[in-house]
Amino acid sequence: MSTIAPLLVLSALARPGPALAAEPPLTRARVIELARASPASRVAAAEVAVARAAAGASGALSLENPVLAGAGGVRFNPDGSRPAAAMASLSWPVDLGGQRGARVDAAEAEVRAAESAAEDGRRGLVLAALLQHALVIRDERHVELARARRALGDRLLAAAERRRKAGEAPEVDVAVASLQRSRDAAAEAAAQGARDADLAALRVLLGLLATAEPGRRLDGPLVPPEEPPSLAALLEGLAQRTDMRAAAASLDAARARSAREQAARWPTVTVTAQYERDDGANIGTLGLAVPLPLLNANRSGAATAAAEVDVAAARSDAARAAAAGKIQELHARYQATRRALEALTPAAALSEKAAALAARGYELGENDLPSVLLVRREALETQAALLDAEHAHAAAKLELLVAAGRMPR
Repeated sequence: MSTIAPLLVLSALARPGPALAAEPPLTRARVIELARASPASRVAAAEVAVARAAAGASGALSLENPVLAGAGGVRFNPDGSRPAAAMASLSWPVDLGGQRGARVDAAEAEVRAAESAAEDGRRGLVLAALLQHALVIRDERHVELARARRALGDRLLAAAERRRKAGEAPEVDVAVASLQRSRDAAAEAAAQGARDADLAALRVLLGLLATAEPGRRLDGPLVPPEEPPSLAALLEGLAQRTDMRAAAASLDAARARSAREQAARWPTVTVTAQYERDDGANIGTLGLAVPLPLLNANRSGAATAAAEVDVAAARSDAARAAAAGKIQELHARYQATRRALEALTPAAALSEKAAALAARGYELGENDLPSVLLVRREALETQAALLDAEHAHAAAKLELLVAAGRMPR
């Protein structure tokens, strides 16, 4: 019994659990949820924790520690006596110029900058995951088109063989239909491979476990139903974008660092209390040591920090200009892809109907195979163009919605 029980436990652990077998479909809401909890997102959270840890230690009274010193010995007097002598002192540093407050302010500004950068990083991760999710949905649709294309090819091959046996079609029709069927099978295999590769990339982005046969259940429309805000509203809310908030927080952190370096130009004075026992006498003294900031008044640190403020300000201005240009670019692309999709949408039903009628006509002996293949090619190209237009519009809308701070469904 003691040997069987561990084997049962190991076999139970080796079998896939019900949670893995019943993996929920990858809807957009789930993709957003998983992207926010992905390994890359956890890295950003850990970096924020580093800044918070530094801020927690920034409130020290001084960067220098108190010094306790002592010494002892024997005094050799001229009369030959040798009394004991000893000395003990305590030196306490005191920062001037508000150095402690400047350090705390700079550390807190660094925390805000790290939080803003992490938020912007999470937005980028969510956008990348949503775009990859849309790509996989497009791939699924490509697989469906490839399957329909192969089914139509099988239908034409069967009709060609039947008509050849009846003496109604030449042998070349069977050969051409067989070649077309092979191309259709290759196209289906390529579409499935592209779908599996893009799905694996999506799972990596979301931090899902890699399995031998990953779940392929995706749910939701390719184009999200939400409408993005107008261009004027997007430009008006430019300051609320995560990248703009990150740039502003970085500028504030640079200014706080500059103030900290300016405060560090003040000296740290040392107050010393000393007790001495010498030749039977007790001696107590108080002292004050003040460094003279003549040779090094933190000029290098202050100058470097001031230059970093200029760099951060320039980056903030560049980020604002880039964000405004990006919004206009995304809106123009969104409008263009919407018009292209609207122009192609009516042709979807016509292409399917034309391909079906052409195939039926060949089966009835009303059409020859070259004309049927021509109609079929035009229909397939139209369907592929419609799917590509739908995917392009979905990508443009997703980017615009995320740029506006809205999470699509």
